[in-house]
Amino acid sequence: MMKISDIRVHFQNNVTKKTLKEISWYEEKVNEVLITKYLINSRKLSFDFDTINPKVKTKNTTSIEIKTADTVYFKDNKVIFVEFKSSAIKKIEFRLKATESIISFYNYIFKNGFTEQMCFPNNTFQMYFVYNKNCTPARLQTFSLMERELNIEYKHFFSKLKVIDNDRFQKLFKI
Repeated sequence: MMKISDIRVHFQNNVTKKTLKEISWYEEKVNEVLITKYLINSRKLSFDFDTINPKVKTKNTTSIEIKTADTVYFKDNKVIFVEFKSSAIKKIEFRLKATESIISFYNYIFKNGFTEQMCFPNNTFQMYFVYNKNCTPARLQTFSLMERELNIEYKHFFSKLKVIDNDRFQKLFKI
């Protein structure tokens, strides 16, 4: 059994933190000008999960970008991955973010001396996709469909997989 509290302490001491505002930024084109906006306008610090995953170089020196969540929380003996999405997201992106977040997390903790075995089905991991509450109804319908499909496909990988708006996220995580 993984010792989540020990892993949380390791993250506190070794993983870069940024404000949620920095982690959830996106750009929107307004009158042909790119404007930076934020899904979460908070100075509360959170782990920058992208920093644990340096790009992997292949033989021909191209980089492979691993698709992971934006941040990770440790709460109630769970590892909670959070991905902020302000725009459309393809089904493959949902799937890659969900699976590669677990793989990257496990590779990182194993590399840092946590050698406990991980078993599936697993009730340790949760995944939240956070979208802009002002998104279009069509996009909201796509997000809901993805949530239903992924909950069926990944029921043994995540104890919870939710697609929620940015206001609900702030309430759930007390931001």
